[in-house]
Amino acid sequence: MLAEILTIGDELCRGEVVDTNSSWLAQALWELEVTVAWMSSCRDDRPDMERALRDATGRADLVVVSGGLGPTQDDLTVDVVAAMLGVAPVIHEPSRKLMEERFAAAKFRLTPNNLRQVEVPEGAFVLANPVGLAPGFEVSMSGTPVVCMPGVPRELKAIFTSAVKDRVVALRESRGERVQRIARRIYRTFGAGESHIATRLEGVGADSAGTSIHYQAKFPEVLVKLVIRDRDQSAAMERLESLDSEIRERLTPDLYGTDDDSLPAALGRALMNVGATMATAESCTGGMIGALITEVAGSSAYYLGGAVTYSNEEKKRQLGVSEATLVEHGAVSEACVVEMARGARDRVGVDYAVAVSGVAGPQGGTAEKPVGTVWVAVVGPRGSATKRLQWPGDRQRIRRLTAHWALRMILGALRDDSVDRAQDDPRAGQKASQTAERPGGAGAGAENE
Repeated sequence: MLAEILTIGDELCRGEVVDTNSSWLAQALWELEVTVAWMSSCRDDRPDMERALRDATGRADLVVVSGGLGPTQDDLTVDVVAAMLGVAPVIHEPSRKLMEERFAAAKFRLTPNNLRQVEVPEGAFVLANPVGLAPGFEVSMSGTPVVCMPGVPRELKAIFTSAVKDRVVALRESRGERVQRIARRIYRTFGAGESHIATRLEGVGADSAGTSIHYQAKFPEVLVKLVIRDRDQSAAMERLESLDSEIRERLTPDLYGTDDDSLPAALGRALMNVGATMATAESCTGGMIGALITEVAGSSAYYLGGAVTYSNEEKKRQLGVSEATLVEHGAVSEACVVEMARGARDRVGVDYAVAVSGVAGPQGGTAEKPVGTVWVAVVGPRGSATKRLQWPGDRQRIRRLTAHWALRMILGALRDDSVDRAQDDPRAGQKASQTAERPGGAGAGAENE
């Protein structure tokens, strides 16, 4: 089966909005063994939309349309499709009822143009919108199924997942195509590049038909996607589970979660599992680490607070960093971040604290500490760990990578401490130090964070 994805919107054609829907839909269709042979976009213009739909239905076995289902006069998808089919737009009553209930609950006034969002072409198969107001719909144009969904990514994904996916499978089966079931798992990693991750997994699943592994560099992490195809869903899942432990072992220590997990959520679970608390001491990241942690609901159970100490004076005042350390080593140094982390741990009264200090640029670098030099320290019940990083790229990239590395290092400390506790390691409490692979010194001098 060959499909075409058509996205509609002036803002897409002007470059004001990045079309993420097409890439998401293409991947979702590929997992259903549907090949996307064409991707096209057009303006909110009746002749353009009619031409695009005629072209698409003339060459594809399935057309998936995104956009143009809003309440304003330039949202024309329903009107254009209905006119091409020779029918009228009609209000979908269940969707109208839902809209009225939501507007009443929010004490919003329902205006006449809002009802445009709940119109569909007469006779269309309606696809319920689990997270929004405008329903999707499916029609047949020149014998080709055409599925139309809102352009809002969250709504499009919800409609596709809840309704369109099964419709596509049924369509393929009606064509007599051999439809395989899919078991899929995403392994989320941070800390190693795509090529290194792929090298670690060489040969995994090579002797298993219908098994494929795909890689996606999605800054700042790398996703590993394991896909198993089989005629039987339970058999596909069994084969996936048989590879799971090997993949996890090979991806250690960079693996932090699976599927829709996030690094902050994984860290939060690890802290909750052992009943531990944490704090942050940030310089170059300016509160970004704390912001990532508190994106997770319930993070107040383990994250008690943090300090943003951008200047040397605040490092001394809030965290107790010594003047001697700053003079001898500088703010961007191993000694400084260790004192920052210890100060945060002691003053907030937590089990773990992480501290970062670096040269985020674009100015302020030196020969010994070029732009992108960052030190990270984690202090916990059993000692401290430090890491010197050297990042390429712009200021925002450096800060984001640093914030994620801080989370990863706390997670690593928790894992290491749990192993130490289990083994009653006599080395517990000693300091572990790591250095970045990239060269660079840690001398004193003027620094710009």
